Amino acid sequence: MSIEGKLKEIVAKGKITGSWLFCGPFGVGKHKTATGLANYLATGIWCETAYENPQIMRIERSLTEEAKKEIQKTILAGQAIEENEKTQRRKQEIAVEDIRAGIHFLSLKPGANEYRILILSLAEEMNPNAANALLKILEEPFERSVLILITENAGKLLPTICSRCRRIDFPLLSQAEIEQGLYALCPDPADRAFIASLAEGSLGKAQLIYENNGLDLYQRLSDFMSRSLNDIPIESLNAFADTVLKSNESYRLFQMFFTKILVQSTKEEMHQQNKETENLTDFYFQTLELFKKTDLLYLDKKQNIINLILRYAEEFQG
Repeated sequence: MSIEGKLKEIVAKGKITGSWLFCGPFGVGKHKTATGLANYLATGIWCETAYENPQIMRIERSLTEEAKKEIQKTILAGQAIEENEKTQRRKQEIAVEDIRAGIHFLSLKPGANEYRILILSLAEEMNPNAANALLKILEEPFERSVLILITENAGKLLPTICSRCRRIDFPLLSQAEIEQGLYALCPDPADRAFIASLAEGSLGKAQLIYENNGLDLYQRLSDFMSRSLNDIPIESLNAFADTVLKSNESYRLFQMFFTKILVQSTKEEMHQQNKETENLTDFYFQTLELFKKTDLLYLDKKQNIINLILRYAEEFQG
């Protein structure tokens, strides 16, 4: 039985109230399922499209004050709001005031035969104060309230939070399922197959790749990483870095593709029992740490892109 079918069955038995933990990697249907369940509880119809409903509240990292001001300026100027880099800029964590707002929402008495549903997106991004505030509502939930926590990394959550939630794990999708999910978006079957092979079981990643010219980005990156240091044209590398930084999405794809190629290289070295396996493994973890520091400390992304590619060429391509 599908996850949707199981949840509908639980609702029919009247056992849906309480706290739920939807676990799985990006792009495997957690958010759509949470939205579908919330709408099903509120309206009796399973609809995976989010829309305003007084019985449903969603919490995620809020916009930074700078981003809010940019949006206000845009509205006052009579212009349409676009999802650009500034409007997408959000705080690094979910704060305690966000959780308190959610608790207040759940505390409001629902109407007869109604639920109040709170969806907490990327729950692992709560700061310690927010997590402790959430624990209180998990220990003493309100009547006819449903709390759905969504996480890509349950290991980052407090064990006491996980133990108080009913957990549902979302599996990776097969290549065939991803290709089917791309059918209406990508007309070329060869491109669909290639994108699905890069998406690591995630339809969300597959859509991200297609919508942001990810195939071209992957092929260009692969070309650079197949060259020796002296064979890399610096002007072309600079132009590539500029392309990567045109949007948050393309930079995210670069991170995904670069680490994917590192993993592939490490597996090949292990299979051939070469001595570079340990060095590649070290480089992989150093790369992950660099990506993390770059995002947190606002380091020079362009220079890091160039340095990573040149270092890989120097150390692992002769």
